[in-house]
Amino acid sequence: MTKLDNYIDSLDLPTSTRAVDIAKTAAEFTSGQQALVIDSQLAEFKPTVGQALRPTISYGLLLGQLAANKAMDSDSDAKKWFTTYNSVMGNIGWVLQTGELAKQEISDTTVALHKAIIPIIAAALGPAAAVGSIILEALKGLESMGEDAPWITLFQESSQTVKGARFGVSVVDAGPGGGATLQSAYFSVNAARKITQVLFFKIASEGATVDGAKSNFSIGDQVIRDTKNALRKKVAPFIVSNIENIKI
Repeated sequence: MTKLDNYIDSLDLPTSTRAVDIAKTAAEFTSGQQALVIDSQLAEFKPTVGQALRPTISYGLLLGQLAANKAMDSDSDAKKWFTTYNSVMGNIGWVLQTGELAKQEISDTTVALHKAIIPIIAAALGPAAAVGSIILEALKGLESMGEDAPWITLFQESSQTVKGARFGVSVVDAGPGGGATLQSAYFSVNAARKITQVLFFKIASEGATVDGAKSNFSIGDQVIRDTKNALRKKVAPFIVSNIENIKI
């Protein structure tokens, strides 16, 4: 086993009751522009990313979240979670280019979270990633969707905490030499009352605080290929219930 394989294999993940079946996947990986729900993250693949690379990249995104969740256990410190997640991603081959933390107060108590978060996400991703983003279009279209829409239900299950929600948005594009770049923005929303409908809830009268973190990674084509088997094997029990296509 390689050093990367050994690290992936050694990671402590949450307990899963699902039988391991590395042949199963609920998501369909396609070519062209594509969006997926990966645990508590909305991930968008640009058309420049090869179809063959998408499963492995998705498994890496899932592994980073699962490992950070397990390492944090009941600790809700957003900064620690972001740091742990970035560390895991770095140790499975993603090279951190930039990373920063930010905090923003949402005081408009008449707006639903999905409306309040759209400009924050757009700013975090930057103009290049935000233009034509199907994730942003999905968020804008939530008004016309029922609260029991399948991908929202899945997203809620993975992201909800007692008085807040943690979720991320990632855009994967092609990198130099056939690799990939990963632009991520993660948000931890702390509200004054329990959130019952993630991305739909009305902000309580006291408002809410959004802790944000954004990072830019890159990875080589060969590293993606080299970690393919180890990543798929490690997250196999979690793939079916944690990776789904977003249908718009």
